[in-house]
Amino acid sequence: MKGNINHSVAQWTYGNMPLEELCVEAKKIGMTAIDLIAPKDWPTLKKHGLHCSMCYIAGKVSLTEGWNNPKFHEQLIKDYTEAIPMVAEAGYTNLICFSGNRNGMDDKTGLENCVKGLKQILPLAEKHNVVIVMELLNSKKDHKDYMCDHTTWGVELLQTVGFSQL
Repeated sequence: MKGNINHSVAQWTYGNMPLEELCVEAKKIGMTAIDLIAPKDWPTLKKHGLHCSMCYIAGKVSLTEGWNNPKFHEQLIKDYTEAIPMVAEAGYTNLICFSGNRNGMDDKTGLENCVKGLKQILPLAEKHNVVIVMELLNSKKDHKDYMCDHTTWGVELLQTVGFSQL
């Protein structure tokens, strides 16, 4: 290949395989990156010449408890404000985030809540050239009740926060 296609793998898909071993095996088969690695494990990737193409932060809020619920905003803002400069300093670009589950909340309210929270971290992300990536997941198959579960909602989120490069 001419280097036009770069493959990555998500660590969680390899169950109990230690990251060190996954790095060795990933390099053997030509992988260039491993996704969803927290800051504490970035040195292991670097040691093996691998990139983290999608960073995550091991904060106190989870995939089901995300930006759609204002009660999590204070913690999320703290976590992302700390993580964004670290992502940039490590030479990475993408940092994942989650809408959270609906828990009875309508999509419009959830979207408004996400926008309100995300707008508080986006200037810092832009300053550091870090892309905040809202995970879109399949709520009908394996992520029951997850809010950002269809493209239309995700696009509306982008448009509402002011992303104009669609």
